Amino acid sequence: MANADNKGGSFFNRLVLRNSKEIYKPDTAYQKALLELYEDAYIIINHENKDIVDFNDRLRTMFQFPPELDLKQLQLTRLMMRYLADDSTNKELMMNNIPDLWQGEATFMTHQKDKLYAYIKSNIFYEEATKFQIISIRNITEKKIAEQELKIYKDKVENATKAKARFLSSMSHELRTPLNGIIGTSNLVLMEANLPENIKNHVNILRYSSEHMLGIINDILDFSKIDAGKLELKKHTFYLMACIENTIKSFEAQFQANETTFIFSSMPGLTDIRVISDEVKLSQVFNNLLSNALKFTMGGTVTFTVKIEKLEEHTSTILFDVKDSGIGIPKEKQEEIFQGFAQVHVDELSRKFGGTGLGLSISEKLVAKFGGKLEVESAPGEGARFYFTLPFINAKPKEIKAADENIMGVKCIKDTVGLRILVVEDNAINASILISFLKKWGVRVKEAGNGIQALELIKYHQFDLILMDLEMPEMNGYEAIKKIRETDRVTPVLAFTATLLENMESLISETGFNDYVLKPYRPAELKKKILEYAPHRIVNYV
Repeated sequence: MANADNKGGSFFNRLVLRNSKEIYKPDTAYQKALLELYEDAYIIINHENKDIVDFNDRLRTMFQFPPELDLKQLQLTRLMMRYLADDSTNKELMMNNIPDLWQGEATFMTHQKDKLYAYIKSNIFYEEATKFQIISIRNITEKKIAEQELKIYKDKVENATKAKARFLSSMSHELRTPLNGIIGTSNLVLMEANLPENIKNHVNILRYSSEHMLGIINDILDFSKIDAGKLELKKHTFYLMACIENTIKSFEAQFQANETTFIFSSMPGLTDIRVISDEVKLSQVFNNLLSNALKFTMGGTVTFTVKIEKLEEHTSTILFDVKDSGIGIPKEKQEEIFQGFAQVHVDELSRKFGGTGLGLSISEKLVAKFGGKLEVESAPGEGARFYFTLPFINAKPKEIKAADENIMGVKCIKDTVGLRILVVEDNAINASILISFLKKWGVRVKEAGNGIQALELIKYHQFDLILMDLEMPEMNGYEAIKKIRETDRVTPVLAFTATLLENMESLISETGFNDYVLKPYRPAELKKKILEYAPHRIVNYV
């Protein structure tokens, strides 16, 4: 089908589609103009000998070819050998034989030694009996550089997040360890009989100041965990009213000391409501709101109202409302109070009332995690009202029974007298304080300074419970629990640690511990934890 048209002009005007019955022969100038509009570069090669028979001008500019370079004198293989980058994707395929129908990426070095990232497409067509291959090259350099920069940025963010987590973990451990000594010693002194009143007052100030510092550390760690999206609710069955009452009791002395009137208002039926939720985090919200109300309401009134909004067979919807008669919050500042480290009052008042400015931010995020929204109504001099409504899943009868019977159907012991407990702790001060509490509670104690010593004692003694630090020399707690669980899958082992990690719950359960006690601890909470797990608590390990 060759004719006079085939003797001159561009090869592009003689394209023949596979399976076409006739050759498409548009005007040469039109065809050339159309192809030059494309951003892609094109090369046409003879499929049999790989000679380059035509190309568009975009190829020359993309590869920065000098004007004198005649590409039609080259084979595709020689072009690839000269300009394909050593680290190119699909290098072997591009060098040897690009398939007829193919698409993929490749990297080139231009004539001026600039890197060119390209997306390649290959197709074939026939002119009479001759097979030709057309290859398009699209410049994706900007996209690839953007992807690389994004990856570098993401890696930097991930590394910064890991560094932050390591720093917070280290800070938690280094600050909590001496605080454990201060708070623990304070509690031990306050347990002494016939303590002079002036000494008791001094020790109470010491304990309060230490616990205030601990609260700041906890706020910073909680804020960091929530901000990183790492906080998860740990759900179990509990009485909602008991959770509220325990929180209120912890504030009684503070309300009296500040001469602030506290009013609690509830509805009939709340006492019987048992839910499945995270009691600790819910208590934290109540604590933050009451603490905030108390701080800004010296000599005034704080009212805590709890109302049943809706009570159904499987769910309960409850309104929680904390209102104070304190200094109030200006309208224009009410959005700021939920931001981290925000202090919305003037500097003098901020210094007077103190705090990190994290309590409300943490509370707002926790309430959102529970499925509600923390809202505020306030005006300067008229106090503030913080309220939210939460949906709860009601506990089923069998879940209630399990909770009442300590989950495993084993009746809880009522006292610690006579229990055999192994304390594994390398810090002499922490060990001394812990052992002092245990002995006051009638516990028989053995002591080990690291995992190796603990394993030796376990060989010759039987224990009802083991309290074990995680960070120890020679053999740490993680290594020790692994060895213990090889032969003993029954004895409860509680991690006793000053390090609060983001994935604490999962890490503890996965490594074989039953639970953990975070230092510093309140003696009553430690005793409650011991009573919960000892003795003869059966645990199924996978």
